[in-house]
Amino acid sequence: MIDRIKRLEALFLEELSAVISKMINTGSFKGFITLTGVKISKDLKSAKVRYSVFGSEAERAQAAHTLSVLRAEIGGLLRGRLHLKRIPSFSFEYDDTPERASKVESIFSVIEKEKKQND
Repeated sequence: MIDRIKRLEALFLEELSAVISKMINTGSFKGFITLTGVKISKDLKSAKVRYSVFGSEAERAQAAHTLSVLRAEIGGLLRGRLHLKRIPSFSFEYDDTPERASKVESIFSVIEKEKKQND
């Protein structure tokens, strides 16, 4: 069952990316949205979709609002694209990993500069 869930997570990530990409082209979204992962529950009834937004705080808030409003429409589009018995209900969660990675990179660069100054 775990292998099936992993395959479904990869499938939903790919399909959700395609659906949201089309919505971006139609102007439903502002900013640059990247889906970073999908986690499906063991009972296949719900899925958490993690995303990040490259842009300002206002664009992040607008993307979160738009995703929550269009959640049912995205599910309907997936039902038309995929031939599965059950499509899980999706919830979207903001993923701040790229921001944290950027902070860690800046800390490493400061450490590297201090190390060169001390040598």
